[in-house]
Amino acid sequence: MSVIKHVLAAAAALALSGCGGKSMIESDMSRLVSASPASPWLTVENRGESVVVVSGLEGKPKVQVSPDIATAVEARLRTTLQPKYITDLIINCRGLETATSVAAEAEPPAATLTLAVNCRIVNRGVVTAKAYRIQQSLPVQPDAPRLDTLVPRLIDGASTQLADQLWADVKATTR
Repeated sequence: MSVIKHVLAAAAALALSGCGGKSMIESDMSRLVSASPASPWLTVENRGESVVVVSGLEGKPKVQVSPDIATAVEARLRTTLQPKYITDLIINCRGLETATSVAAEAEPPAATLTLAVNCRIVNRGVVTAKAYRIQQSLPVQPDAPRLDTLVPRLIDGASTQLADQLWADVKATTR
């Protein structure tokens, strides 16, 4: 009987570690950052926040994104927008905020990341300032959400959507 208790305790510990039972879950986005091109005309500024708190799950697990969130968002923007670059274009985004939640009771269960940022676009002398609010959702298994891979996928998807919206606004200001 005591062997079964030990096996159940170990299984519970493994399940908790997969869904945020640990105090901090590590998530590595360094490959995305290292693979992105240098684009001095494009910047995303933030206070260097690197922890994503996931609400909707027991204990509100925390995911440590490495490098920080703004660096990961900037890397995806650079990768997406660099091939489209036109001369005399400057994009500066600041005030990046993210919120992540899991709707475990939804059908199907989903994790959603909301990304909000203010960007200033200077396109050949025409200046545009705009606030962007992006939502990216992915299906999730609430009992074992794999937040170490889910959060980077959400950040990457929201960043790609942001790049598309930024480019549409660049095109709208082209003379």
